[in-house]
Amino acid sequence: MERISDLFIEHFGMEAGDPLRFPDPEPAFLEGFSLSAAQGKEGSYRSLFCGPLWLGGPAARQRFVRALRSLLASYRLRMKIPREGPVLVCGIGSEGAAADALGPKTASRILVTDKNMRDAGLPSVCAFRPGIPRETGISTAGLVRAAAKETGAALVLTVDALCAKSGERLGTVVQVTDCGLTPGSALGHSSEEISRETMPCPVLSVGVPTVVRASALPTDPGTGKEAPPAPPLFVTRADTEAMVSCYASLIASAVNGAFSGNLTDEDMFPASRA
Repeated sequence: MERISDLFIEHFGMEAGDPLRFPDPEPAFLEGFSLSAAQGKEGSYRSLFCGPLWLGGPAARQRFVRALRSLLASYRLRMKIPREGPVLVCGIGSEGAAADALGPKTASRILVTDKNMRDAGLPSVCAFRPGIPRETGISTAGLVRAAAKETGAALVLTVDALCAKSGERLGTVVQVTDCGLTPGSALGHSSEEISRETMPCPVLSVGVPTVVRASALPTDPGTGKEAPPAPPLFVTRADTEAMVSCYASLIASAVNGAFSGNLTDEDMFPASRA
C-alpha cells in the first residue's frame, strides 16, 4: 500500500495535482530516536522522531546531532557527492517571521569555507539566504539556481520550515528527503520547485514542521471533533522562537559535521564543556 509522506508532501502541496507517494515506511531506530524511512519512484525520505528537543537537555540534543549527521552523510554517499563539494546550503524562508525563520537561522550558523580554508584542505561549503519573493521580487528557486551555477555546486542542501498534519508534530520530527521542495506551497503560494529537475545539481532537503493548519486542530480535544471548514489559517506554538533557534543550531551542527569535516561533539557544543 502506498501512502502520502507524513510531512514533506504537506509542504510540497497535497492539494495540487498528483502528490508524491511512498510505500509504508520501514521503522527503525537511530541514536535512540525512532526513524521511519521509505523509498518511492521520485526519491526517498527519512523522518527522525526526536520530540521537543528545545525543552530537553544537552544529552538528547547531542544524540540528535549525531543522528542527523549520520543521515546527511549517508545521503551524501548515496548521491555520490564528492567530499570536496562544493555544497550550497540554502536557508529557505523569512527571518522576519518566527515560524518561517528556520532556514535563514540555520544558514547563518553554517561553517562557510573561504579560499584559504579550502586550500588548507576543508571542503567547499557556501551558505545562502535567498529570502522570499515578497522581500526580493525574485522567485526563490531562481535565486537558488543562480547561486548553484555561480558556485558550481555539487549539491544544494535546503533547510526550510514545514507544515504539520497535526499539532503534536510541531517541532517533534525532522525530515530529510532527496525529492526537493516547493517553497511556500504549504501556504498555497504558487512557486517553482527546487529539485534535481530544476537545479543544475542534486537537491537534499531538511525540514521541521513549525505550523499546522487550524482546520486540522480539533474543536474540542475531549470529543475529537474536527474544526468546521474555514479559510486557510495556520497556527504555531507559543514558544516557536525558542524551538526554531534550537533546531537551527542543531541542524547547522549536523550539516557542519557531515559536509565541512570531521567535527567532534566538543567542537559542535563548546558551551557544554565543563
